[in-house]
Amino acid sequence: MKFLEFLNSYRQNKDLITLWMNNLLMLYAFLLPISQTIKSTVFSIIVILFLIRGNVLKFIKESLANPIVRSFVYLFIVYIIGLLWTEDIASGISAVKNVKYGLYLILFYSIVDGRYIDKVIGAFILGMLVSELTSYGMIFGIMPWKLELGNILFYTAYEIGDPSPFLHHIHYGVALALTVMLLGQKIYFSKNNLMMKIFMSIFILTATTNIFVTGGRTGYITFVMLMLVLSIVYLKKWAVAALIAVVLVFTIAYNFSSVFHSKVLQTEASVSKLLSGDKNFNTSLGIRVGIYYYSFDVIKENLLFGVGTGDSMNEILKNAPKEWVANTDSASHEHNQYLSVLVKLGVVGLLVFLNIYYQIFRYKQNEKDLRFIMIFSTLAIAFGILTTQFNLRFFMPLWVVMLAVTLINRERRTIFNLKLDHKEQLFQIVGVGIVFSLASLLKHLI
Repeated sequence: MKFLEFLNSYRQNKDLITLWMNNLLMLYAFLLPISQTIKSTVFSIIVILFLIRGNVLKFIKESLANPIVRSFVYLFIVYIIGLLWTEDIASGISAVKNVKYGLYLILFYSIVDGRYIDKVIGAFILGMLVSELTSYGMIFGIMPWKLELGNILFYTAYEIGDPSPFLHHIHYGVALALTVMLLGQKIYFSKNNLMMKIFMSIFILTATTNIFVTGGRTGYITFVMLMLVLSIVYLKKWAVAALIAVVLVFTIAYNFSSVFHSKVLQTEASVSKLLSGDKNFNTSLGIRVGIYYYSFDVIKENLLFGVGTGDSMNEILKNAPKEWVANTDSASHEHNQYLSVLVKLGVVGLLVFLNIYYQIFRYKQNEKDLRFIMIFSTLAIAFGILTTQFNLRFFMPLWVVMLAVTLINRERRTIFNLKLDHKEQLFQIVGVGIVFSLASLLKHLI
């Protein structure tokens, strides 16, 4: 009875519930680059608290009043509708699951208190610091390339010599490139003391280096593209100096990073084979080009509405030579989110997807630093999905978290009658994080 009374009193304190949802969102952001399993558990708890708090329809309605939130909902709906003319329902449902993370924005946007904006962003950066320290630990032989205890896998590198600990190296490289931008923004906009700015400057250098000692070429491209945007749009009079710095980074990486050096040589070899006229699509780069090449007729014949949410790769592979299909294990998806949407859902679906970018770029955010984070998070995702898709539970969750805390302003309040104690909150978040981690360990041990 006492427990029920406690639960009922807790349920009636909506500010306390909202406080805990914000705390858990911080933990979720921290876990984004570290643990997909525990992150999912944290989200489930947020959903439960959201339901317990009540007025669910009211909060959903408030979220849907935001055009960016609606744009993600429209994409999800189009994917659902695309199931109507697909034959491969299982693949279609899998594709729907990959874009469902966009719906998380409905929840996150409704709960974020403006005082948590910097905390959530800082939590993600801290998670990336943990990833980076683990990566350097592997490089210097302090940490193993694969850490497991019995049947519990804590992390594993993409491969020996490619120190991407918790994420696929494509995602890790893009996350590092975004982290460099976030740290640069904090140095420029924040009022942190000199020592903190020096620490963040060192972090920028180590994160930049980490991009080029891992094997994700998408990370290299994303870093360059973000630096180009930063130089041309934001730095302006410092643009030339910034671009020279990028060239120096690539020169140093080419001469001192064996991973980056080998990736450049592999790319050159792949391009040479592709230009030789024999349509050699059996290299890493060639597989992607082959998918683009064989998807052309599929797109042409299903231009408006596509082949359906689940039939894209089946239809593309029908156009490809059997010997290429037999020798290509990596042709399980389109390796490009834009191409994927176009083949699945046609021009109509692609326009619905691109509408997300349109709504973001036209959105009015008066706080310049938050506008910066919103744009660069979106650009990082936009460049990242040129060579992969929303299929590994990272890009879409990262995107919606960054949007949730940059669509609002620091004056927004969802917690009204509680005084925030930063030390107490930190203690609570660390405590909950430990509890979830131990629970995850026990789950695997039992």
